[in-house]
Parts: sequence; structure tokens; C-alpha cells
Amino acid sequence: MTTTQLTTRSECAICGTPMRRTWTDDLTDYTWRAVDGTIVGTAEDVPAGAPTNTPELLELLAARGDMHTYSTVLARYQLGHLELPWEHLHRAIEPASAIDPDDVPECHGWQMRAAPGAWICRVDGTISRRELAPGSHHHGRDGDRQG
Repeated sequence: MTTTQLTTRSECAICGTPMRRTWTDDLTDYTWRAVDGTIVGTAEDVPAGAPTNTPELLELLAARGDMHTYSTVLARYQLGHLELPWEHLHRAIEPASAIDPDDVPECHGWQMRAAPGAWICRVDGTISRRELAPGSHHHGRDGDRQG
């Protein structure tokens, strides 16, 4: 079993945009981004001349007197939701793991997390960049067998 079998491609659950798994430099976490690097998708039927940011949309709603929508958009904006009503944050469909649970090495009694080219201990974060045989146990920093 090699960690290269980790699924790195998916698609947005909302719009179907192709997405890829992007790992942090220390391999301890990842995010999904569209293959073009974006995190926001836009509906196809946005009218020409529509506002391109939330403050512009708020000005337009205030000028039209649409205070119900204005209040809703303002509340979301103040809570940190920067996307416009016709935008969405891409959300990848998390692919099912292709890793057989019996192939996952253990450390401190827990299965290790898979990362590209490595296994990561869930307890102390130790990264093992070597292949570990199924059923094997990672050795802790003190050299004693763990797990």
C-alpha cells in the first residue's frame, strides 16, 4: 500500500467544478480548491451589471428600499460571509477512501493518517515517510515500540 493511492481529485457538490486536494506544507491537513485555484463558484445566470462585491450590493438594495434583503445580506456580511447571493463556496464531494483499512499502519494504538508519501501519527504527529507493512507499528521518538 502506498500513499499515492490517496484520491486527489473530486468535484464541487454544488456546481460540479473539478477540484483537487491541496496539502499544507507539513502534510498535516488539506483543503479542496477548484483546479484553477479558486474557492468560490458563481451561478451562470447572473445578470449583466450585477454588483461585484457586498458593499455594492448593499448600496443597490438600500437605493431600491429592499430592507428585508438588505438586512439579510448585511447580517451575513457582518458574520464574515463575503460571497454574494449568487456565489457559493466550492464544497468538494469527499471521495471514498481507496485504502484498505487492513493496510493502514498503527501508532500508539491508533491507525495512522495517510498523507502524500507519508503516514502521520494521530497522537504525536510524527511523520513517517517510509512505507510501513500492513499490521506494523510505528516506533515512537524514544525508540520503544508504540501501539
